[in-house]
Amino acid sequence: MKTLVKIEDLNVYYPVNSGIWNTNKEYIHALNNISLDIKKGEILGLVGESGCGKSTLGKAILRLVDSQGKIEYEEENILDFKASELKDFRKKSQMIFQNPYSSLDPRMTIYKILREPLVVHGIRDKKEIDNRINEIIELTGLNREDLKRYPHEFSGGQRQRIAIARALILKPDFLVADEPVSALDVSIQAQIITLLKDLKEKLNLTILFISHDLGVVKYLCDRIAVMYLGDIVELADSKSLFEETKHPYTKALISAVPSIHKKQTQEIKLEGDLPSPKNPPKGCRFNTRCAQVQEICSQKEPAITKISNSHCVRCFLYE
Repeated sequence: MKTLVKIEDLNVYYPVNSGIWNTNKEYIHALNNISLDIKKGEILGLVGESGCGKSTLGKAILRLVDSQGKIEYEEENILDFKASELKDFRKKSQMIFQNPYSSLDPRMTIYKILREPLVVHGIRDKKEIDNRINEIIELTGLNREDLKRYPHEFSGGQRQRIAIARALILKPDFLVADEPVSALDVSIQAQIITLLKDLKEKLNLTILFISHDLGVVKYLCDRIAVMYLGDIVELADSKSLFEETKHPYTKALISAVPSIHKKQTQEIKLEGDLPSPKNPPKGCRFNTRCAQVQEICSQKEPAITKISNSHCVRCFLYE
């Protein structure tokens, strides 16, 4: 499979002011030397606890936050793009945000919300705009009558369909879906997940699907990357990740997935809280909560170990 997005040694720092007069400069290290490939035509899942850097990685790939390192899209480093190149890149890559209640402008009708990206990117012919809008609302399960209405007149599931329609109106190749179903009821979640799967096949999309729900990710994604405190600790195809789990953190996440076939004693409970990204632990970032911790874990960072062609892990247990 051809690589669409190639990330190398990506770092993101968020400055935080502290002290009486906000004179002390501190930094939250949100992403720590991330390297990752996203293959053309796949759905790559990105999972981990809240605050581990999943959304930051999605935004960094689309250049919505500043980062250092290398992000190649179709073999071009987007961090070097000038304004005109970046605008062209925006047509090819779009984002679905987590909260459909805050990501849509309440003062605009659905027609104007869908028209706006087209106008911004130079499509001003009314007939072409109407054709594109009619095509996308049909694909996303909306009605033409909906175009005259405002976001507050819709349910959460319908709003997320509108957000998906807006993301797809420019016919992008790459989509970052940042927890697109976490704010929705379970029954509506299933509809949106099925919609994304259908759209991926119909439009030949490549999707980075960010979630904390391993059940959803297992069903939807071809490969899964597990993130902990700004590091990717395990990457594998969906089947291998669940059947041949390697990293102690991944084992704990999977053990917490509810199942009627699982005994309560099988759950691996993580001790302690997620450390602060302002002051991460030395060595392996998971060493403060790991049940299989060794002396070396607090001394240096583990390298990435290849288990198979489709499975790698960052852990001293496998070096």
